[in-house]
Amino acid sequence: MDKLKFVKALVFFLTATIIFGMILAGVTIYKKVKHTKSAETVTLNLNQPQNSRIADIKTTDGAIHLLIGNGQKNDRIISVRTSDYSTIAVINLN
Repeated sequence: MDKLKFVKALVFFLTATIIFGMILAGVTIYKKVKHTKSAETVTLNLNQPQNSRIADIKTTDGAIHLLIGNGQKNDRIISVRTSDYSTIAVINLN
C-alpha cells in the first residue's frame, strides 16, 4: 500500500512539474514576442530636386546608401548615418 501511495505522489509531482514548465515556457515566449522592437519611422529630407527617385538602397554598419536618379541631375549616391540620420556624403556619378 505504501508503494502505491508513493507512485501516486510521484505521478502527481511529475504532472505538476510538467504543467508548471509549460506555463513558464508560454509566459517566456509571450514576453519575448511582446517586447520585440517595431520598426522606427523616420522622416528625412534629402534636399533633392523634384521627380528624383530612389533607384537602389544598400546598408552597411551604421550607414544607408541611396542611389538617386532623375530629377534633372546626374545619378548620385547619398550616404546617411543611421545613428542621427545626418548626411555623410553625396557622390555625383557622371
